Amino acid sequence: MKTVFNSSLLLMLMLLLGCVENSNKSKQTDINQADNVFVEVSIEGMSCMACVAKVKKTLSDLSGINEVKVSLENKSATIQYNPQNISLDKITQSIDEIGYKAGTVKKISQ
Repeated sequence: MKTVFNSSLLLMLMLLLGCVENSNKSKQTDINQADNVFVEVSIEGMSCMACVAKVKKTLSDLSGINEVKVSLENKSATIQYNPQNISLDKITQSIDEIGYKAGTVKKISQ
């Protein structure tokens, strides 16, 4: 019984620490929100949802990118990023490096 209690206590502690860590990340993003830029990048070569997932994961993993929405239908990605942390060239280069072709970039006003 004591082992079950200790395991439950440990699990609850881990969950609480995870929530606090995520909360801190959210606050950091909110502070820099004014510096963010929204762009739409056309992407050639995507043909399925696996392509969409690969582009989304690649871009989401880059530091300085806050949000990514990839559309197979429009063959594009809408990206919210902080230009103080990552350049547009690095973003388009990352798309090219995984086998797709980053094309036209349009700035979106939000």
